[in-house]
Amino acid sequence: MSPIDQPYVFAARIEKIWIMRVIDIPRNIGKDIRKLTGGNSKHIPVRGWIEGLPFQNTLVPRGGGNYRMHVHSRIWRKLRIDAGAAVEVSLQLDTEPREAVLPPDLAAELGATPRALTTFNAQTVALRRQIITYLEAAKQSRTRDKRIQLIVKRMLKRHPKRRKRSGKAKRAGTKREKAK
Repeated sequence: MSPIDQPYVFAARIEKIWIMRVIDIPRNIGKDIRKLTGGNSKHIPVRGWIEGLPFQNTLVPRGGGNYRMHVHSRIWRKLRIDAGAAVEVSLQLDTEPREAVLPPDLAAELGATPRALTTFNAQTVALRRQIITYLEAAKQSRTRDKRIQLIVKRMLKRHPKRRKRSGKAKRAGTKREKAK
């Protein structure tokens, strides 16, 4: 078994931070997984099981070289546990690509507007995946078409060339002009 396929099994306690449930990854496991990614990855994709329920997640830094993982509500509710509960976690590095597949109708609309396509591709993988999930949730074709138009419109608004200067930048510019 290669080191990438090696599962790391450990006991952890679920903690509650605001409304989120999280698990702190033991430092030695976090270091090992970080080495497998090349040592320069901040957010590390992992997959595994919590008490036998599968998950796909991302380790996020929590400070001091340690990592934390959010526990989705589907898992802790299905297990009927909450903050303070001890669970067995088995995780390993996820090497599968996580890129969401662009639906043909959205791809056609974005392709018709190159600026919108450029902006869409500049978004994070997670945001692109969320946008596609939002589009796929439409039950009627009319709703889907409206959502596609809305996505293209929002991508055009997000385009970097169309950003307006903030209020501070405007005021600073006017002070310089007055000084001349």
